[in-house]
Amino acid sequence: MVLIKNDDSPVSFPLLNPYGHVAFQAQRGDVHTVVVDGRVVKRDHRLVGADLASVRTDVANTVDHLRSSMGEEVWQQGMNPDLPGGDDDKVLDNPYQYTDYRSDTTHGARGTVFGEPNSGR
Repeated sequence: MVLIKNDDSPVSFPLLNPYGHVAFQAQRGDVHTVVVDGRVVKRDHRLVGADLASVRTDVANTVDHLRSSMGEEVWQQGMNPDLPGGDDDKVLDNPYQYTDYRSDTTHGARGTVFGEPNSGR
């Protein structure tokens, strides 16, 4: 069972369509309580019984190990990959962005996602 409740979130009101709200608006920060097999695993927006300090330490140790094993240059290259270039590469249409769109199939193609005029694509 999952209880979604966050009175401080601006996306929590007005609640006109509960199903749509859960599907399109609610996020993990809005999950107040979670019960799994009769056991509370999250209460008041916080995990119950989780040792997050230990998890953080394990993750930091893993990152340190990978960085030293790979070498700093390879690590940085993986963390900051080159963006593809060329005429065939393009930003894919995303109808959920609050900006102009690239093709006629997404909201009239008023331009690209970067705001340049549409070049007829």
